Amino acid sequence: MHVAVAGWLLEDGAHSGANRRLHALLREAHAWLRAGERVTVLHRPQLEARPPFERVGWRAVDIPPRPTWRRAVAEQRTLRPLLRELGATVYDHGFLPTPRVGVPVCQTIHDVRDADGEGEGRRPRWLARAVLRRSLLRAARVLTVSEWTAQRLRALVPGCEPVVVRNGVDAAEPGPRPRRLPARGYVLHVGHLEPRKNVSVLVRALARIDAAARPELWLIGHDAGEWPRLRALAERLGVREDVLYLGPQPDRVLAAYYRGARLVAVPSRHEGYGLPALEARVQGTRVAVADAGALPEIAGDGLVLPVDDAEAWAAAMSPPEAEDPEAIRARASAAAALDWSEAARRWVEALRAVSASRP
Repeated sequence: MHVAVAGWLLEDGAHSGANRRLHALLREAHAWLRAGERVTVLHRPQLEARPPFERVGWRAVDIPPRPTWRRAVAEQRTLRPLLRELGATVYDHGFLPTPRVGVPVCQTIHDVRDADGEGEGRRPRWLARAVLRRSLLRAARVLTVSEWTAQRLRALVPGCEPVVVRNGVDAAEPGPRPRRLPARGYVLHVGHLEPRKNVSVLVRALARIDAAARPELWLIGHDAGEWPRLRALAERLGVREDVLYLGPQPDRVLAAYYRGARLVAVPSRHEGYGLPALEARVQGTRVAVADAGALPEIAGDGLVLPVDDAEAWAAAMSPPEAEDPEAIRARASAAAALDWSEAARRWVEALRAVSASRP
């Protein structure tokens, strides 16, 4: 088996949840690869961060990551001869559309937000559904990250039988806290700032908490154009000084932000998984998630709240009673059991089955 992996959406520095997943799977794959099996990551020439993962090679290929139509055209033109040259027996692809490349394709679907009309207007829902159906029928095997997303795929593409390979989590010890701890603590949100993340409900909730007990709200992630609107909302509600946008942060310091938070809040309207909730739990931190998408699957012992109920979010963000240390340890232990090694095992097994079934 020789797996070629589409990696031209990998980023240097801070990674999206999908890219962090791919890095973790590549890092852990060596333990499950058999003799003679290998992986080659195809990446854009500008990528500088190419970790020396065991039994994983890297090959530069000039495919533009954006816009989607240009990427799809370049994939269709470039990949077939390249995979033939590499001797690839299976191709792992993590975004749409699924190209025809001359070898069986293992297609990963992280979420169906475009098909469900939550894709920030990138394409009409009817078009997104048509691309999804055609792509999944073209793939030799479909992988996804949560049971909720698998159910949506079965509903959207009859006959599709996705294999669930859930995300894992790294249980690394956090380093020093990067910022001063506020007197009243802070509530943390990690993720891109975009409308579907529904961060505005946290700002409205903050304004409902008495100033004497009000925590700060810290936002970490790339701004996809939402921060000016959130800042204006905070100013209008009189809580501007309590809302801090910290921008994207390196993975190595995220654990410290999670560990120091009063609460990690994930109020998204649509999530295919919800990795920040799991990353918070492994640090022993309380989580509150919206009752939407796959988030209730990931919440563990956390709160599951109505997506737009600012009063409920305000209650969750208010000063908590002191937690039993045993409850904190149990929360962290339950989350740590969902490690990346098991995810990598299931990923490699799925790829092996596709490679073995090729003509």
